[in-house]
Amino acid sequence: MATRDQSPGENNGGQIDTRKGVQSVDRAFAILRVMEEADRPLAVKELSELCGMPPSKVHHYLVSLVRSAVVRQNSNGNYDLGPFALHLGMSALRRLDTIALGSRAAEALRDKTGEAVFVAVWGSHGATIVRYFEGFRPVTVEVRAGLILPVFTSATGRVFLAWGNAGQVEAVGQREQTRTGNEIEQIRAETMSSGLGRVDGDLLPRIASLSAPVFDRDDRLALALTSLGWIEEFDTDPDGEIAEALKDAASSLSKELGNTSR
Repeated sequence: MATRDQSPGENNGGQIDTRKGVQSVDRAFAILRVMEEADRPLAVKELSELCGMPPSKVHHYLVSLVRSAVVRQNSNGNYDLGPFALHLGMSALRRLDTIALGSRAAEALRDKTGEAVFVAVWGSHGATIVRYFEGFRPVTVEVRAGLILPVFTSATGRVFLAWGNAGQVEAVGQREQTRTGNEIEQIRAETMSSGLGRVDGDLLPRIASLSAPVFDRDDRLALALTSLGWIEEFDTDPDGEIAEALKDAASSLSKELGNTSR
């Protein structure tokens, strides 16, 4: 685990920002950047080492960050990003037209099929749900905005495996270590052949799911539209009604985003 290359005094272009700011805010965000890069909650001592600040000073900032719900403390006393950090991230994403259009398409698809539908994008830690629309037959599993899905055992992850940025997906997939190289290639080939990510209880024992890719004007994978339901009731046939509705929705959304190649 490593800290970010960008220091509190640098802007997004890597250049030093010499404008006068509030030092305490810069330090607080240095702590938040370390948390964002971490793959688990961190102890005060770890945060201190990674931020280059004394533990007492780190704790001082953490008190305020926890109070404002930007950071939360778990039962072991370690610290992680809190609910308000998620709300901020979701608010930023909602300001992107792609997410707004994807959400509208997902809701319309839910209304057409009656099945639960969500929108997912590729985030810093993998395929991440950004909007979820409950189906008319509720699925009683934890599916929510902010949930990160595995690459190989989720329909959504398989979409990003097939059409996403290979380097980014491979880096996340290596953490799972659940498939051989041949198995991964077989999953990718089957997904690309059908045009859909598909699982039948691979991630959750009683849940089936289909996911379709949505492409932007540069023919890059912009997001995934995913539908799910109970295995006994959800049709995962690539040529079935749900699959066709999902493909149509994804194709229409791709065109709305300016894609002319699909």
